[in-house]
Amino acid sequence: MRNKQAWTGVLFISPWIIGFLAFVAYPLYRTVYMSFYNVSFGLKSGWRYEWVGTENYKRIMFEDTDFVIEAQNFLAGTVLNIPVIIALSMIIAVLLNQKLRGKAFFRLLFFLPIVILNGELMDNMNTYGGMSITANQFLMDTLRTIIPSDNAVLLISNLFGLIVELLWYSAVPILIFLAGLQKIGRDMYEAAAIDGASPWSSFWKITLPTIYPMVSLCVIYLVVFLANFEANPINGIIMASKYDGSRREGYASALALLYSAVQIVLIAVLYYATRSRNQKGR
Repeated sequence: MRNKQAWTGVLFISPWIIGFLAFVAYPLYRTVYMSFYNVSFGLKSGWRYEWVGTENYKRIMFEDTDFVIEAQNFLAGTVLNIPVIIALSMIIAVLLNQKLRGKAFFRLLFFLPIVILNGELMDNMNTYGGMSITANQFLMDTLRTIIPSDNAVLLISNLFGLIVELLWYSAVPILIFLAGLQKIGRDMYEAAAIDGASPWSSFWKITLPTIYPMVSLCVIYLVVFLANFEANPINGIIMASKYDGSRREGYASALALLYSAVQIVLIAVLYYATRSRNQKGR
């Protein structure tokens, strides 16, 4: 009976095992393998592999500067943006958890960017300036009639674009925090109010401790999301390197592995910094 139950369990998870081996384990092995070779392709000879050892990694780290510079920008931008996104998501989630009209509409409004994030619509928005206020001449002319200084207009447009971008990234964290907030019973707030606690005190003593363990989950999601976002220039460097005659697939594979290492280290540091006290005591 035990063997039968064991094989039943293996049978249930076999699609995941097959998918992992085919779409994760084997591509990862090929990426690691090609990162130590100079890979080329010929119509007659097919794929050719020339062993270069760690030369691709040395070239990325010490000769070519594009990846190193963009990786530094990514680290700095992520460390600065994630606390703002987390705080903004938490505030919006608390507001959406209140009793207000059109709550479902506002939830859909904040989650809509995730729905249209990929695909042809996203490409068209990037191509025709849908992601930037500076591309809308009418809005820029309107701002210039109100504010005569071009520098001030540019500052406002950049600030508006940054706010929209942060709201764009906040969609999934908002839903995660909303799920945590809905686990808090109203009787806890009523008991706190009877004891004389203000709404501000209730937030710090009830709301925040309840949803804080979800901060680490949101941090992991945001790092992966920002790292693999289509507008991230590092992804463009990796894709362009595949078709660059002086770099090709071996160089691009080494780039991808180094970029993955950067993400893993960043996730580990931020997760350790944001995990709850209960987790730290374990």
